[in-house]
Amino acid sequence: MAAGRLPFPGTEFGPCVEECKHLDCAETRRMATSVCHYCQTEIGYDKRFYLEDGQFVHAACLEEAVEKLR
Repeated sequence: MAAGRLPFPGTEFGPCVEECKHLDCAETRRMATSVCHYCQTEIGYDKRFYLEDGQFVHAACLEEAVEKLR
């Protein structure tokens, strides 16, 4: 599974800079403000993330957890 990244607002493919009524922009903002299950901080923009059991998690956090199991 490949990790995703959310583009910053105002960049190509990113959400509008200002609040708008675009569904894609709202979904991107919702994903960015989702809290990582492992570190309890926002997923944010331009950070690798995965969807694990229906929750967004930072790729680095999940990869670290997997390494600890080895």
